[in-house]
Order: sequence, then structure tokens, then C-alpha cells
Amino acid sequence: MRLPALFRKERTEVQRQAQDRAEKMFAQTLRRLGQLCGRLADYVDSQRLSRAGYEDQGRYLERLDDAGATKPEKH
Repeated sequence: MRLPALFRKERTEVQRQAQDRAEKMFAQTLRRLGQLCGRLADYVDSQRLSRAGYEDQGRYLERLDDAGATKPEKH
């Protein structure tokens, strides 16, 4: 016994919607994981810099020495 085409189309549409929701949730999860990884990287960098003697100077790291004083020569 074969089912009418009407029932098969509805089932296919439900499957498409379920797949769309799953893909959307997966994409959102990856975005949030990316944000978390970025925050962890910032934290690790700040810890590394604080151990090296740099103080928290706001949003950007400021260079305190003369920028053009000693440039390494290329060989």
C-alpha cells in the first residue's frame, strides 16, 4: 500500500524544518565557542604579560620605550 503524496510532502517538510533547526543550533554553538575561545586567549595573554612585568593600561597595550631607538639590522 502506497501513501498519498500529500503525506510524504508534509513529512519531508517536517524533516527539512528539523534539519534547519539543528543546523542553526550548531552554528550558534560554534559562534559561542569562538567567543569563549577568544576570551580565554585574552585571559592567557593578560596573564603572560602581567608575569612579564606589564601593567594593565586599559584596552590597548602602550609601548613605553622609544619606537625608533633600536631596530635590528637585516642580514
